Amino acid sequence: MIRLEIIANNTVEQDIKDALGTEVEDLRFSRVGSVHGQGRQVPRQGDGVWPEENFMLIIYCSEENARSYARGIRKVKERFPQEGIKVFAIPFMEIEL
Repeated sequence: MIRLEIIANNTVEQDIKDALGTEVEDLRFSRVGSVHGQGRQVPRQGDGVWPEENFMLIIYCSEENARSYARGIRKVKERFPQEGIKVFAIPFMEIEL
């Protein structure tokens, strides 16, 4: 199983969700809003100086679905090459409670 973390500018959020939904039928995710930080471009701090913000989607899925999601996000990145869009895949183990 894989934990995907998708971090991107708020301006492309709906495009990313649409792309993910076309790749896998039963899209399930958690959304973290107001993600602040700095990558290769200008900071995203949500304040008067650096007003833009990022968001993060967290998806737990199979390796096969992770590849499908990455394919969809790649298409969005091709349409918006200047926007900060990153995907991280982390293997995980589910613990029974």
